[in-house]
Amino acid sequence: MISDEHQRGPKPVVGPALDVDATPAFLFESDDGHFLGVSLRPSGDDLPRDRRWARRSEFALGVHEAVPAAIDPEPLLRGIKANGYFVWATNRTRPFGTAQ
Repeated sequence: MISDEHQRGPKPVVGPALDVDATPAFLFESDDGHFLGVSLRPSGDDLPRDRRWARRSEFALGVHEAVPAAIDPEPLLRGIKANGYFVWATNRTRPFGTAQ
């Protein structure tokens, strides 16, 4: 006898990606508005202390997630892996490189 699962055929591949790599992250803005920073700490106490930071939002940081700023997630992920945080100038127009 053929099982019900065999008769139905393979299950379709639909729905969200199964590689859930996102982690909670926090976007900060410098007091002069010239820099943005991302930290995994809600307090942002690991950001450079040469300026004051105000937390702007919490978001899911991952390769497949949208960032609430005009930057791709890959540079953020690399910077956080290397330093624990990532900071960039808001007027930066050149890319940070690729994930390749």
